Parts: sequence; structure tokens; C-alpha cells
Amino acid sequence: EPGMIIIAEGDLVMAHGRYSGGGGKTLIAADIFRFEGDLIVEHWDVLQEEVPAEKTVAGNAMFTRP
Repeated sequence: EPGMIIIAEGDLVMAHGRYSGGGGKTLIAADIFRFEGDLIVEHWDVLQEEVPAEKTVAGNAMFTRP
């Protein structure tokens, strides 16, 4: 199920979520933005195809909502 968590502190905002649709693959993404006033002045992102929890070494999901 798609979803997103947004966290902000000071001039930084991070959006972490699960995205599906493009090509049938589910992606986990983190987008980090730095603001000056109302303007985004920097952006970083990380995208990775989701690995099921049962296939990770720790057995943990890559994305869960609180």
C-alpha cells in the first residue's frame, strides 16, 4: 500500500515513502529538501526497488508507517 511520512526540522524537510505504478515495481524513496524562506534551495533523493521484509538480513520492512 502506498504511503508517505513527512518530517521537518529547521530548514530541512524529508519525505519518505512507498511508490508504485511505474513498470509494476514498488519503490522506496527518501526526498530531502532544504528551504530558505519559502524557496527550496537544495534537494537530494534516494530511490530503491523495495525488497520484501522476509528477504532482508534483519527481517525488517524498508518502509512502515507509524
